[in-house]
Amino acid sequence: MPEIDTDHAFEPSIKILLRIMQSIRENNFIGRTALALESNINYAVLSRYLDWLQSISVIESVVLDGRVHICMTEKGRKFAVELYNFSLQFASLIDKISV
Repeated sequence: MPEIDTDHAFEPSIKILLRIMQSIRENNFIGRTALALESNINYAVLSRYLDWLQSISVIESVVLDGRVHICMTEKGRKFAVELYNFSLQFASLIDKISV
C-alpha cells in the first residue's frame, strides 16, 4: 500500500469520483483527454484523481492501438457500485433533514 503524505493528503470529492467512474463504466476503455471532456473535469484535476484511483487499484492503464486508455479493475467495479449506493443514501439523508 502506498505511503500517504499527511501534510498534503488528497481528499477526493464524491461528486467528481462519481463523474469519473460513470464515464469509465459507460466507455469500458477511455483515454485521459476523452475522460476529461466527457466528465467535464479539468485535465490537471483529473490526473490527480486518476493517480489516486490507480494507487488504490480501482483503475488501470492499458495500451490499445498504441494509445493509453483507462479502465476499471474488478475492485473498481465494486467501488463504483458502493460509491453510487453511498451517494443515493447521502441524497436521501439530505432530503430527510431538509424537510
